[in-house]
Amino acid sequence: MSATLRAEAPDGPASRALWDEYQALLEERLDAPPADPEHIFASPESFTGPGSAWLVAYDGEDPVACGGLRAIDAQTGEIKRMFVTARARGHGHARVLLAELERRAAAAGQRRLRLITTEVLREARALYEAAGYAVVESPREGARQDYLMEKLLPS
Repeated sequence: MSATLRAEAPDGPASRALWDEYQALLEERLDAPPADPEHIFASPESFTGPGSAWLVAYDGEDPVACGGLRAIDAQTGEIKRMFVTARARGHGHARVLLAELERRAAAAGQRRLRLITTEVLREARALYEAAGYAVVESPREGARQDYLMEKLLPS
């Protein structure tokens, strides 16, 4: 299955529906919500401006995945809010989305990408490791183990 990627508003209807499902998944898997959601998830405004992007993946007209890139500085970007709906997992949508976000980061001059994931999102961590991201920090928040991961992009 091949996804079509569209640049959309991070608070548009498709993005909000995917965000709601993502939050429900986290609520189901986590004992407590993150103490600093802005730090973990970023605000919709974070995905606008130079070096930033917000993409929604569609299977036909069905929004199935989303993810954003925000600029931390001229050399560093951060992947945020990557999510694939349950009905579309295992079809490569996340790989396509991540590759396009990486391409956009490199085109903007970013040489390093980082992201945060958590131990309960095993599928996400496996995707990021397979894509070349390495754990650089393992902070704990209460009982939850998080992972700060990074990848150097080709120049």
